[in-house]
Amino acid sequence: MKLHHLRFFVAVAEELNFTRAAARVHIEPSPLSRAIKELEVTLGVQLFERDKSHIRLTWCGEVLLEEAKNVLATVEHARDRVTSAANGYRGYLRIGLSDGLAQPRMSEMLAHCREEAPSTAVRIFERTVKQLLEDLRNCHLDAGFTLYPVNEPGFVTEAVWIDQPATVIPARHPLLSHSQVTLQEVARYPVIVCHPEQCLGGHLILEKVFAEANITPNVAEYISGHEPMMMLVSAGYGIGLALESQIKLYNHPGIIVRPLAGEDSHVQTYIVRRDTAISPELEGFIARAKRIGAAA
Repeated sequence: MKLHHLRFFVAVAEELNFTRAAARVHIEPSPLSRAIKELEVTLGVQLFERDKSHIRLTWCGEVLLEEAKNVLATVEHARDRVTSAANGYRGYLRIGLSDGLAQPRMSEMLAHCREEAPSTAVRIFERTVKQLLEDLRNCHLDAGFTLYPVNEPGFVTEAVWIDQPATVIPARHPLLSHSQVTLQEVARYPVIVCHPEQCLGGHLILEKVFAEANITPNVAEYISGHEPMMMLVSAGYGIGLALESQIKLYNHPGIIVRPLAGEDSHVQTYIVRRDTAISPELEGFIARAKRIGAAA
């Protein structure tokens, strides 16, 4: 099998459309179709079931998709490590970020990494919680940050820092007459909250907060991160609920931030890794994260 055949196959398997897949890998649909047929001949199996209007993966295709992603990720990892070595780095860490996390503490920690471990290259990858755990299992990531308290066999989860929930309110909104906003007051208006798949950790936290208050929110939109939340709140689509430290990253003239009154529960950020022996580089990375959390 050739690597470019695997890349073509993954594109078709994910798009389930030759035209879109061809555009994605920058070739014409006809040579893409021929490449897939060559791959099927090489393997001696049918990878797709086709009719006039649809294609779908066979069971053999589903198996190959999983393995092809692993092969391509391994190749990419090898290339990145060699590039890092050529640039003078001795260590290499792949860190995943889920739940839209980009807190100031994260920037502080990465700055400490550059100061204290300059020979270790750190690469950051944005992932959903599901993708994060899958990449950790397959050794495509060394560790990841999430709001989701992972409690599954094969993983070690440690709290690194805490945060507080806050409300994001459009300018000239009636709630701005309050210095703090209760959850009951928020529930009177449409709310913009984390998407249950793209930001699973944040979604579960808000779901728990509303459930404990016996409130059913009127959800206006589900969002994948804080930037689209700011855009929708400033446009007047609803009230945003987010982490206080995350909101500080944005200075949007159309929004005002208010603390969420009566909420004394802290929101934990966790670092999760495989339950195996860890490298000195990862051990130092986790120790820095905990140190920054302790100093907050």
